[in-house]
Amino acid sequence: MVLGIYEAKNIKMSDNVSFRDIMEPRRTESGIFRFMSRAWYPQRTLVMDKYLSPQDLKDAAASSVFLETVIEAESLRTGVPKEKLKEEVEQYLEEMGLEKKLHVIRWMGIVFLKIAFMMKIGIYVNEPSVLKLKEVMGSNPVLFLPTHRSYADFCVMTYLCYHYDIDFPAVAAGMDFYSMAVVGRRMRETCAFYIRRTLVGAPLYAATLKQYVRTLVAKHCSPIEFFLEGTRSRSNKSLPPKYGMLSMSLVPWFAREVSDITIVPINISYDRLMEHGLFAYEHLGVPKPKESTGGLLKSLHRLNDHFGNIYINLGTPLSVREYLNAPTESTERLKPVDLQQLTPAQFQNVQDLANYVITLQQKNTVVTISNLLALVLMQSLMKSEVLSISQVYTEVEWMVGVLRQLGASVFENDVKSSVERVLVVHRSMMRVDQHSRLRLVSSEIMEVSADVQKKMKGHIIKAETMVNAVPIIQLQLYVNPVLHYLVPPAVLCVIVARGPTSREQLEADYNRIRTMLRHEFFHLEKTEAATFSQALEYCLQNGVLATEDDLTFTPGSDTKLSYLLKWAIWPALSTLLICADVMTQQTSCTHKQALTLVQAAAEARRRHPYCLSLDAGSNCCSGLLLAGATVRDKSATEQTYIVSPAVLSECRRLVSSVLPEFDVDFTATNPVILDQKLASRL
Repeated sequence: MVLGIYEAKNIKMSDNVSFRDIMEPRRTESGIFRFMSRAWYPQRTLVMDKYLSPQDLKDAAASSVFLETVIEAESLRTGVPKEKLKEEVEQYLEEMGLEKKLHVIRWMGIVFLKIAFMMKIGIYVNEPSVLKLKEVMGSNPVLFLPTHRSYADFCVMTYLCYHYDIDFPAVAAGMDFYSMAVVGRRMRETCAFYIRRTLVGAPLYAATLKQYVRTLVAKHCSPIEFFLEGTRSRSNKSLPPKYGMLSMSLVPWFAREVSDITIVPINISYDRLMEHGLFAYEHLGVPKPKESTGGLLKSLHRLNDHFGNIYINLGTPLSVREYLNAPTESTERLKPVDLQQLTPAQFQNVQDLANYVITLQQKNTVVTISNLLALVLMQSLMKSEVLSISQVYTEVEWMVGVLRQLGASVFENDVKSSVERVLVVHRSMMRVDQHSRLRLVSSEIMEVSADVQKKMKGHIIKAETMVNAVPIIQLQLYVNPVLHYLVPPAVLCVIVARGPTSREQLEADYNRIRTMLRHEFFHLEKTEAATFSQALEYCLQNGVLATEDDLTFTPGSDTKLSYLLKWAIWPALSTLLICADVMTQQTSCTHKQALTLVQAAAEARRRHPYCLSLDAGSNCCSGLLLAGATVRDKSATEQTYIVSPAVLSECRRLVSSVLPEFDVDFTATNPVILDQKLASRL
């Protein structure tokens, strides 16, 4: 393992980024206890005359003019006495409110460190960005907006704050944790506040939550942390944002309670996701196990393994005031501050800002050796060609060059030692066989009980299909984080591969495909013109495309890079075509029905196993909606699509015309796949 400070170099960046392993100083038993019991004087986000306790924050929310107005209106609507509604509000605040007990935090920190050492992880942090953030803290609220790839995100961010003497963030947590014995309480005492997943049909709860979040932002002296994506990304790539929490958090700024709000986009990358096995099964429709303390304790023995490094890259702090210029003037300004709410125009600002922050998280992606090795192994699988370990080193170095030229920050030093380290981390997924060749380890048959089958989402996949699909989907989870770099040139590559194309036609088809894949590969529509130009220049410079007059484009001479780009986008385009084919046979259908049909068609066609993913199918259905190939039936009680035959036919024709052709055997007969029984003997 590489220890200490590591320089991650990127040819697109003017400066080196210094990542420091903040676990290194704690690697002795005395280091843990001494560090967690030290005197601690944290940097606060707001310097105030009086600091409010957790109870003060709840009291301030409960006594707000806004909630008093809501209670009065709700009492008139329902006939329930105001006193009873006030008691209900207080119960909601007790349910959601955070607490802060330093002695609990210290003990939880000790437990975290011991588990981290059992998992043999390093936590590498972009230290200069943290120190720069501390310099600007103190004058206005700060929102930490990390990517959400694992349950570990909560823990590593809280530990990072303790390590760098930043006050503990108030972290938005789901109710799944609330009901966990012991754990739910301990999380609350380490500054978690609980929120329900849906506010529909609970107007008083919704109003209470809005006011509590508003109070935290405006009057709490610590950062507020939540996940824009709203849930863990099972695909290990960026999801379109949810706007609820951000809209609640920005109300104090729009109402001019605070002079500014600082947003910190954060990318957290993992050498190995703790949940990658569960995620693979969830993609196939197997429901996730319910979070419970017993389940957590049972899983601890599985953590006694090598999990590699975690990389935390904090982006440049973003000023809401500078990004949005000034709060939009509206009639809300005529109301008392407590009663001001977001206008439709202001909510549009929130959406624009949230979308932008997701792209900042993407730009701060740290490409790991796990990602590079997954790219190499997936390409080996696509070609059905087993690579020797020396060939793997060469291919990894080539991938590093490709991604750096596309603007990625790649965390690597010595390729050989880094690959050897990651092979230990992922030895259950990939293995070097007795002939020194890199192989993908096959999956063991998972027995799906009748009870689980009843709860499965989508199509009931055959056991043999699931066995073949799981290891490849797991591998794809480590390919996914880098695809936002590869997809723009990949789209151009597959369009031109069908035949000579004019620039006008190339850009038009590019935009239509990108729209249909917007949920699969999130991007900003308003920056697509610039992204297209950059991707086109990259393809021309690297021989992916060729042109004589800048008017007509043909395939270039670099077949190696073109092959990478084609297979990288192949699963997404294949899923999109399957979705289009399925919807062509419908006049209308629900979202759930569409996913079932798409998954069944994907199994029958034997495409890339990732086409079986319910996430990918859902994203492609949403893409067809964006493209106008379907429209949403607003009268239906559940999400229902109505087909627009002409537009759908045109979308299908376009996708079909650019879909690359690959003949790949994804079963255990592929020479790259190593049988599980044989792997256990190596």
